[in-house]
Amino acid sequence: MQVKRLSLAIASAAFCLFAQTAAHAADTVVANSFSDDAAHRRADMLVKQLTLDEKLQLIHSKYQMSDVPGGGAGYIEGVPRLGIPSINMVDSATGGGSTVQPSTTFPATIALAASWDPVLAYQFGGVIAHQLRQQGFAMGLGGGTNLAREARGGRMFEYLGEDPVLAGEMLAERTRATQDHKVIATVKHYVGNEQETNRMGGNDTIDERTLRELYLLPFELAVKQGQPGNVMCSYNKINGTYACENPHVLNDVLKGDWHFQGQVQSDWGAAHSTAPAINAGLDEEEDVGPTVFLTPDLVKQALANHQITQARLDDMVRRKLYVMIRTGVMDDPPKGGETIDFDAARRFAQHAEEQSIVLLKNQDRQLPLDAASLKHIAVIGGHADVGVITGGGSGDTRDPVTGAFPGCGGLTFPNSTGCNWWPNPWIKLPTPITTAIKNLAPNATVSFAGNQDMQSPFRAYTQQEIDAAVNLARQSDVAIVFVTQSGGEDFGELHSLALANPSNQDALVEAVAQANPHTVVVLESGNPVLMPWKDQVSAIVDAWYPGEGGGNAIANVLFGKVNPSGKLPVTFPLRDADTPTWDGGNIAQNPVYSEGLKMGYRWYDAQHIQPMFPFGHGLSYTHFAYSDLHVRQHGDQSTTVSFVLRNDGPVAGAEVPQVYLGLNDPVEPPKRLVGWEKVSLKPGEARCVTIEIPAKMRRVWDTSRNGWKIAQGGQFYVGASSRDIRLEQK
Repeated sequence: MQVKRLSLAIASAAFCLFAQTAAHAADTVVANSFSDDAAHRRADMLVKQLTLDEKLQLIHSKYQMSDVPGGGAGYIEGVPRLGIPSINMVDSATGGGSTVQPSTTFPATIALAASWDPVLAYQFGGVIAHQLRQQGFAMGLGGGTNLAREARGGRMFEYLGEDPVLAGEMLAERTRATQDHKVIATVKHYVGNEQETNRMGGNDTIDERTLRELYLLPFELAVKQGQPGNVMCSYNKINGTYACENPHVLNDVLKGDWHFQGQVQSDWGAAHSTAPAINAGLDEEEDVGPTVFLTPDLVKQALANHQITQARLDDMVRRKLYVMIRTGVMDDPPKGGETIDFDAARRFAQHAEEQSIVLLKNQDRQLPLDAASLKHIAVIGGHADVGVITGGGSGDTRDPVTGAFPGCGGLTFPNSTGCNWWPNPWIKLPTPITTAIKNLAPNATVSFAGNQDMQSPFRAYTQQEIDAAVNLARQSDVAIVFVTQSGGEDFGELHSLALANPSNQDALVEAVAQANPHTVVVLESGNPVLMPWKDQVSAIVDAWYPGEGGGNAIANVLFGKVNPSGKLPVTFPLRDADTPTWDGGNIAQNPVYSEGLKMGYRWYDAQHIQPMFPFGHGLSYTHFAYSDLHVRQHGDQSTTVSFVLRNDGPVAGAEVPQVYLGLNDPVEPPKRLVGWEKVSLKPGEARCVTIEIPAKMRRVWDTSRNGWKIAQGGQFYVGASSRDIRLEQK
């Protein structure tokens, strides 16, 4: 067997050498499925036929619920005489946000990032967009890609992690799929909306190099590769100027440097002026009243006073019409009222969650559980007997098809008005986790202990409840403890990464772990969490906010029906004080991004801080071996990185080998992610993995020239995480 595996590795290495040449020679160009020029010409013709009043109604949305059909977030009235349909838009981060139409709740977006799977991101965007069209919505507002600078961030669950390349590539695929289904895609919140605290007026101070290389980069990738129709500007200021009237980020960068052809839309209530915002690049205002700025009367006044030009107004309208034409919304607007196959959507939600779950720890191969050997299984905490937690605010489904447990009883959160946004923090599961476990272990007794009061789902566990959990754990072969961490829009940031809501979950885990050495912890959260009990439990699984397929998905991973393949898109620190923004628990009202480029895993690397679980970390029920690294530079163009990946473990599984680049530049962090691939292998199977690294992955912002330059030299690393480096360029 050893000789056979060695021969296979040698053959694969030879194939890798061939593949380097083949990959470089086989550059392909995928043409757009539409004529960009034709869309522009048609939009120009329509603009010439519109009256001034008709133009003005196309740049200002209605928000009052009586004016928004289908329970959406905003509504642009069309022009029937010219065949221009109305645009009904809705929040859609993890499913449709309609307030009156049932919607599927998919896993949180950060879970999607944890899959590291662009194909899944495309499918995710397509399934949600298909449901939006069936509900009658022509625009989805779910494309959040702000970076996880603040580990306690209230809306981190809506975003795609701490790395700009991972976030941008995943959002580009979701964006493409959304518009392939004739729904206008949005990317947001552009830019610097990395925290909820003082989000409506806080001033972010970010130097240009940090802005370009980190916080603008995921938007650049999503805009250039995904070509969204809509970019939503954020509430905050950037270097003293509100994002929705900031000419540098809107005109200079987005529309100038990136040649963005679509429209810029304000967040709801994020406009602060009429002429300055329009001249800076804002194309549409979303109305929340009572103070609005792009109303017909105010825009007419700005025209009359020569504060804006007719040409600029026409450009605003033309951009909207171009997007409607290019995406197919103009000629095939959604009608709504269609029958939705919620069972099929739920099956996809389960599949997406299964690909996103991260196995953080697995001491002595505690997992997967062996159903045949188990007689008594304790399931403890987290309301695992009925449902799962979701994220709060506009990233939540407001009318989940599975039903919900309304109310925020027992929730404690700093500066929170979030419960106004969060009518359903706990969604019901068609197959609760306890039932899903019972289905996979039919000969075992599955018992639940914990808070069963859904009127006060966040209250602390009573001592009686903890004692009952301990007694149950002591009598069971395995104890599976579910812990949850809440978060959401308008909640501000977490006090700490320590578990809260309920406040004594750490005590529950520690008590159970003392009673049963076979304790597994399953985490439901949108943020990293601190784990003082990490060394006391045998296994830890991160399920994020798992969505309505979460019951079956979590059980399938626990019992090995699915081999976990998720990888962390964010670093889990050992202490709050290890994070780059920690200030004794305070959150800056006007954040200064003084850490510069050293954010996320880059911060931990640069400061030589050991994380609890590093960026990119994720275990498997099998083992993967890396060998035979070859790096080939193609002049000033791309670099080909190839190596052999072999599954030398007992079961089939998927690995995500990650390519990092360390540049010889003192301002840059020790290494940056530049590529990856998700690879599925059968036991004993080896494959040459060839990853093409574009020259743009070497870019650094040259402050002396105020422009990009391609850094030369450096070293490539290939690893199973940012800290588990398996191969290094010599």
